[in-house]
Amino acid sequence: MPNFDVTSSVEISQEMLNMENIFYRRKSQRKVAEFLLRRGIRISDEGKLFSGEIEISNAAIARALDLDRRVVTATVDAILAEPKLRRIFTRLDSTLLLRDVAPELNFGAIEIIPTDASSKGIIAGVTRIIADAGISVRQIITDDPMFKNAEMTVVTEKPIPRDLIDRILELPGIKKVIVLN
Repeated sequence: MPNFDVTSSVEISQEMLNMENIFYRRKSQRKVAEFLLRRGIRISDEGKLFSGEIEISNAAIARALDLDRRVVTATVDAILAEPKLRRIFTRLDSTLLLRDVAPELNFGAIEIIPTDASSKGIIAGVTRIIADAGISVRQIITDDPMFKNAEMTVVTEKPIPRDLIDRILELPGIKKVIVLN
């Protein structure tokens, strides 16, 4: 796993705002940059794309986004030319997501839609309710609040009972809970 300096969420948000400025008039390139960021696709210093140690072609990314591969190449070049974005994108790493396989493993999985993803205490409130019920959390994945439709996925050792879902819905900042299994 690559070394990653601990950076506060404020600094990361400022970096993302810089990304917005860099791709202000290039919406397709911004789409590519956000795709790479959300999926943890790392850019090497040579401009190659990787998921873990597996190289991904620019054409494959372009097909996934229904864009020309030259847009992907131009996006990678723009990211590598901007020192702050370069430091972020050359250190990304992908991770295992248990969300879609939770039912096969007899785990529970819920998706939480916040009213405001930057609200404080959402994770703490949700995990407190789950832990107080004696259920272990296997994985929590949250989107950075800078993304539209940011959400949180919680995978638990067993399905979460309806009464706990109701208690989670009562927490401040929770708009919706979707049971995924």
